[in-house]
Amino acid sequence: MAAHIILLANLISVAVLMCYRRGSSRYKPLMSILAYLLLVSLGGQAIDVSLNAGGASAWDAAVSTLIAVVVVRARGNVAAMARCGL
Repeated sequence: MAAHIILLANLISVAVLMCYRRGSSRYKPLMSILAYLLLVSLGGQAIDVSLNAGGASAWDAAVSTLIAVVVVRARGNVAAMARCGL
């Protein structure tokens, strides 16, 4: 069950991050790198959990869910996630 929660939370996070539109805000290279690293790590964890479902724990599911909540709340804006004022 934890593996399914991790997969769903990570896929939601990746989808929100991939659909982020910068609009009129400035391009920030560091935030772009952080977004890329977040995408790679979330996608890698989703692949790892789908291949090795036995190693997923409830704590992993909780952390993935919390990350998904923060990503969705910031609407994919990594700069907003990096600030403390979410």
